[in-house]
Amino acid sequence: MIETLASPPHVAAYRFTGQLTGEDYDACIADLETRLARFPRIAVLSDLSDMQGVSLDAVGKDLRYAASKLGEFGRFARAAIVTDKRWLVAATEFAGHLLPNTDVRTFAQDERVLALAWAAELDPHRPVT
Repeated sequence: MIETLASPPHVAAYRFTGQLTGEDYDACIADLETRLARFPRIAVLSDLSDMQGVSLDAVGKDLRYAASKLGEFGRFARAAIVTDKRWLVAATEFAGHLLPNTDVRTFAQDERVLALAWAAELDPHRPVT
């Protein structure tokens, strides 16, 4: 399940719980695309603290979406991941090396407000580099 969190318009903030489905992923992508249509750069906050898994349909959609955004990853200027799961922290750190134009940072579950503040510091109108 996905819940869109209250955030500034240039920050796509979500809380994922239980099993992420293809329908959940579609809602997330629709929201991302709305924000990308409005701003040259956005930040993303994903609270994964209560996520239990991802369906194969959602994984496939994620891979297709990522492929469609090749060359545009710099538009995703900041990514804040909220989790207390060590394996997600390690995966986030690894992903950060693959996305040199994206500032990636993890936050503990009790730091979600701090994560949102960090993501919101982004100047969405600064040109993509």
